[in-house]
Amino acid sequence: MKDAIFIHNVYFWLIDTASQEDRLQFESGLAELGQSSCTSAYFWGKPLELEKRDVVDDSYDYAATSFFDNLEQHDIYQSTDAVHSHFINSFKHLWKSVKVFDHRILNE
Repeated sequence: MKDAIFIHNVYFWLIDTASQEDRLQFESGLAELGQSSCTSAYFWGKPLELEKRDVVDDSYDYAATSFFDNLEQHDIYQSTDAVHSHFINSFKHLWKSVKVFDHRILNE
C-alpha cells in the first residue's frame, strides 16, 4: 500500500426488502469498487459479530474503506470515476442510508 494520506470510510444500511441475491450482487459491486485507479488501497466487509459494547455501532450492513494519496484523487473518484459512478447507479436502490466518514492521516 502506498503512503495514503486520505481515508474514505463508507457505511451502508440496506433496505429491509433486499433479498439474498441483492446482497450477493451488492457484495460483487463492493468488490469491483477496488478496481478504481483512484485508490491506493481498498477494503470492504461486514460488521464483526462481537460482544455488544455501548461505544460500537454495528447496525450497518456493509462498510467500504478507500485510501487516497491526495485529495485530488478523492475528488476525481467522487466526480468522474467510472467504477465509482457505476457502483452508485447500480446499487443506490438497495440502500436506505449511507454514512461517510473521511479523515486525513496526521501521524506520518
